[in-house]
Amino acid sequence: MRVALVFVGLLLAACQTPCPAVNTGPTQAAFYCDDGSTLHVTFINAPPRSATIAQEGYTTVSLPWRIYGSGFRYSDGAADFSGRMGEARWTRPGAVETVCRQVAARRGA
Repeated sequence: MRVALVFVGLLLAACQTPCPAVNTGPTQAAFYCDDGSTLHVTFINAPPRSATIAQEGYTTVSLPWRIYGSGFRYSDGAADFSGRMGEARWTRPGAVETVCRQVAARRGA
């Protein structure tokens, strides 16, 4: 019985410790795509979440975050950037979808 009370006490003490802070700052990543292009993406992790995507030769786009089952998805209805585990699919108006792989990531300031 004493063991159970000690265990419950330790369990309650663990619940009172603060959780680690969630990364809400921007995160930057680069993706190399199968079509030969490179994407430079800045993820904004605080509400309203978004991803700004720069691709050489194209206008930079900022896409709002969309609820997605597993992984991530940013879309404005015309352009779409989605994926998981370092692999993404990128579609912009007038272009065929391409698969991209993350090559670098770092926290922004």
